[in-house]
Amino acid sequence: MRFPVVIAWLCSLSLLNGPVMAEQLRLTVHPGQAPGPSLILLSLSTSETGTVLDSTWFDTTRLFEISDSSDPQPLEFVTPKAPWTFNFGDLKGVRQFFVVNPALADGIEVVAELTIRERQLVSNRARVARLQDDFRDSARVAMLLNDAQTLLTLGRRLIQQQLDQTHGYYYRGLALEMLGRYPEAEEDILKARTIFFENNPPADADGRMIPNWEPPEILDRALQRIRAAQEG
Repeated sequence: MRFPVVIAWLCSLSLLNGPVMAEQLRLTVHPGQAPGPSLILLSLSTSETGTVLDSTWFDTTRLFEISDSSDPQPLEFVTPKAPWTFNFGDLKGVRQFFVVNPALADGIEVVAELTIRERQLVSNRARVARLQDDFRDSARVAMLLNDAQTLLTLGRRLIQQQLDQTHGYYYRGLALEMLGRYPEAEEDILKARTIFFENNPPADADGRMIPNWEPPEILDRALQRIRAAQEG
């Protein structure tokens, strides 16, 4: 049983931080689905006025996989795009994506650390947990990476398998939008919208829409983008 080793390792990293740092590091896992990748989002933020965040700190990032059956293992990754900044009023920061391929296994946890001014900052631990409809995990990663080919393949497969559902047309429409094929994209999104209203999607015991349907507000936003791109 190596779980105590894991705890000791994390505690040692935390002790290296010393006093509370102005910066906070938040890790989010988008599991994806094999044979595709998982996507990890790191957000480095601060609420303190005057604190400067340097995107080059991400160059020191290390990612670790944690499970009950083994010691923490370093993860190999690539960065698909440069870091970008965000500002939510009292909270500002820098974010970066990290692609881990192949996709991470269910149930493991992931933690990150990076070096800021010669001190280590450790993130939260995030568990890999997939949805029941695992195609949604693949679609989410493809959307975030602007991976039109994966979305196109996924959309076509779902249309063949579940012709009376909205998601296949929605994913294919998004892929066509990414490829600049706007008339075809608009046709697919309109088809998804028609399916939604014609089939009156079922609700669960609490009256919530069963999540294998794309709600009209999401489809309408896609239509607005596509039409704006055609007019522009």
